[in-house]
Amino acid sequence: MTATGRRTAGSPARILLLGKRGSLVMWLENLYRACARLGHPTQVFAINGNTPLLGLWAKWQERTSAGPEWMLARFERVLARFRPELVLVAGVFGVPPDYYRLLYAQARRPVIAGLVGDRFPATDSRERADRCDRLYYTDTRFFRDAEAAGFTTGGRYLPLAADPELFRPARVARQPEVLFVASRTAFRETVVRGLEAPARIVGTDWSDLAHEGFHRVRNRKIGRARLVRLYQRHVAVLNARNEANVEHGLNQRSFEPPACGAVVLNDDLVDLPRCFEPGREILVYRNADELNALIARLRREPEFASRVAAAGRRRVLAEHTYTHRITTILNDLGL
Repeated sequence: MTATGRRTAGSPARILLLGKRGSLVMWLENLYRACARLGHPTQVFAINGNTPLLGLWAKWQERTSAGPEWMLARFERVLARFRPELVLVAGVFGVPPDYYRLLYAQARRPVIAGLVGDRFPATDSRERADRCDRLYYTDTRFFRDAEAAGFTTGGRYLPLAADPELFRPARVARQPEVLFVASRTAFRETVVRGLEAPARIVGTDWSDLAHEGFHRVRNRKIGRARLVRLYQRHVAVLNARNEANVEHGLNQRSFEPPACGAVVLNDDLVDLPRCFEPGREILVYRNADELNALIARLRREPEFASRVAAAGRRRVLAEHTYTHRITTILNDLGL
């Protein structure tokens, strides 16, 4: 897919987005829409196929003599035809090294920027990292990890964001029960089991909790449209990090619920004050007692809930959309 449009000022940059379609944070899809709104000629190359049908075809090709070379040949043709000025890699370490080698083989190599949103192995990450001209980390802990791994490419902090055209309030009544949409991890289960009031839990691997009957559990994945509707219909959304993926950084649940007008109850993270004002734009808990006290206050003081929700939404719209992220990258790279 491609996107073209007009910019109100400056000249547009030709941007190729490279990564996996349908990732947990929908990085390619979010970035594509942001580029389109900003008026940059943009093309997406998903290494797992730009469509589900193409993804199935790619898997079939990998089982034949063509192997991964089939998709690499497609990528090479896209580079020759589109001639990007910037290749933005969404998920640096999820893209095989051969794609970076092809980029470096171009007569006029584009600038390569890489987004890093998860922990990465220290042993085999350096080749891909150092093929990038700049790395953008969603978690400040990753700077220390990059230094330990010996990366030479410079990095910047760039958190996740929200698409306010998808995640926005609706004129519907909001339910007082706390909502938590996430797959189970050990840390998240500890947080949920510390809740004194029943909550609505949606996500995978919650079967044990579902059988206990205290919380209202839907033990399955849901699509984005359903996710938006849930955020629009709840006063407060619980957030708890995936301890396997991040340490200091905020996930998408710190940004998307406020865009929908919901209050976020966030676990205490080092990077959180970089993005929000705790207590005014987002509510932060360090233990079960603090979390339950915040939930009780939200139910007891609806005006307080409304103020926090409105302030959080204002902050997201002012600083934390994907158009902000694209603009930051282009300015940082001088494009």
